Amino acid sequence: MTGHTFDLRLFRYALIAAEHGSFRRAAAALNVQQSSVSKGVRSLEHHIGAALFERSHAGVRPTPAGERFLKEAAQGFDHLERAMQRIGAVQRGERGEVLVAASVPFHLLGDVFERFRQRHRGVSVELVEGTCNESVVSVQQRKADIAFVTKAPADSAVKVLHLRDEGMVAVLPKSHRLAKARATAPAELRTEEVILGAGGVGPEIADYLRRQLARSPGELNLQLHRVGLCDLINMVARGFGITIVPGRLSGIAPAGVVLVPLAGGIPMPVHAVWSGANPNPALKGLLGIARRTMPEHPRDGGSPPA
Repeated sequence: MTGHTFDLRLFRYALIAAEHGSFRRAAAALNVQQSSVSKGVRSLEHHIGAALFERSHAGVRPTPAGERFLKEAAQGFDHLERAMQRIGAVQRGERGEVLVAASVPFHLLGDVFERFRQRHRGVSVELVEGTCNESVVSVQQRKADIAFVTKAPADSAVKVLHLRDEGMVAVLPKSHRLAKARATAPAELRTEEVILGAGGVGPEIADYLRRQLARSPGELNLQLHRVGLCDLINMVARGFGITIVPGRLSGIAPAGVVLVPLAGGIPMPVHAVWSGANPNPALKGLLGIARRTMPEHPRDGGSPPA
C-alpha cells in the first residue's frame, strides 16, 4: 500500500458493493454513477495492491483477501461513524463536560444548573469551590470554563456578565436575642462571634462586614473555618457563633437556626466570568441559561457568545 492519502468514499463504495453484490446496485444505493463506484473500487485496489472483488456478468463478490480486508474496514468505519456522531454531539453542546469555578454558594446557582442538566443531559458538570480570585484565575488559565463570583475582574481578556444582586442574611441560633427580629443591621452584630468559610465567598463577606463596621468602636470578632456552608450553618446551630450568607437558604437550614435579613448593607453582586476564546460548546448553553436569570436591566460587562 502506498503512503498517499485517498478518499474515504472509496472504502464506502467497496463496502456497499460487497453488501449488494453489484456495482450497479451499490451505485443506486449510494445515489452516484455506476462508473464512480467501479472506478473508485479499482483505485482502492491499486492503493492496497490487491484485488478486492471477483467480477462477472452476475455481479461482484469479494476475493478471500478482499473479504478479510473489508471486514476490518467495516469495523473501522463503525468506529469512525461513532466518533463522528460523538464529536457532532459535543459541537452541538449535547455531550461533553463543563468545569465551573465558583466563589458564590451553590444555592444561588441551583436553578441555573438544574435547568442546564435538564436540557443538556449528556454534559458532565464539575464544580470547584474557591475564593473569588482563585475562581477568576482558573478561567484566565483555562482550568475552568466559567466562574461565578462576587467581584468583576478588571482583566479585559475575560468577559463578565452581571447576573443579579443578592441580599445578605444573618444565620442565628434559635435562642439568639435577635432571633425574632424582622431584620438586623450589621452594626448590631459588632459584639457577635462571626464564623465564615475560609474558601468560597467567606473572605468577601469578611471584607463586607469590615467595611460596614469600619466606623463602629471595637474590633470585629471573626473566625474563618475551612468548612463548607452546610457545616457552618450546623456550627451555628451548635452555638459556635453566627454566620452571614448571600441570598435565601430555603430548604437547607437546619431546625436549630433562624434566618434574619441583614438590612442597611450593600447587596452582593453575582457575576459570570469566562474567556471569549473558550471553544467549549457546552459553555454557550450554560451562559444562555444563566443569562435568563438576569434582571430586566442588568449591569452587563460582556455578552454571551451568539
